Amino acid sequence: METQIAENVTTPLRQSDGHHETFSHGQMTSHASEKIPADAGRNISSADDGRTCLRVLRSSLLTYFPFIIYCIVVAAVQGCIQSVLIFLPARGRELGAGPKAAALLLTLFGVCDMVGRFIFGFVFDLRAVRRLGRSYLYMAVAASFGATASVMAAADNYAALAACTCVVAVLEAGAHSQRATSVTELVEPSKMALGVGLVIFAQGFGNFYGPIVGG
Repeated sequence: METQIAENVTTPLRQSDGHHETFSHGQMTSHASEKIPADAGRNISSADDGRTCLRVLRSSLLTYFPFIIYCIVVAAVQGCIQSVLIFLPARGRELGAGPKAAALLLTLFGVCDMVGRFIFGFVFDLRAVRRLGRSYLYMAVAASFGATASVMAAADNYAALAACTCVVAVLEAGAHSQRATSVTELVEPSKMALGVGLVIFAQGFGNFYGPIVGG
């Protein structure tokens, strides 16, 4: 009696059609799995992506005026950088420099850029600067970079152009390297990733329009 009960418990559910018995544990599992759509995971992922896009579009950063101005400044700085780097050798050739001397202007720009990054890396980390606000210093550096870059067009000889290139490169280093640092003062920590992403998007826009406007 006990043996028969045990066999009934451990034996898979069976169904008879009068000739032979069919249906097994594997068939039960396969039938159950057929009820779950194969693309259910993709649908859930698409829904999550859609909600993420809506959160970005509804973000308060898109209506926060100081942050919008900051992104515009970043785009303007990056566009100016592209114009300077692309057309600097050609400007040197216009002033009578040879191919090597014209290419040397880019070398000077690169060296001064590295020096400027070290300088402004220390300056932006000073306690007094952090207390007064890094974003104000960034705006001043960015404005100075734009002003000196426009002076480059007024250089009427190669030596003056080389001197302007060094000054512009140092200021460009501060504006280019510290753009993400200042975001910490404009955006709350919970929105930092989105804030930095929008700033980098503005930078990419500057890379796009800079050569077009400069040319």
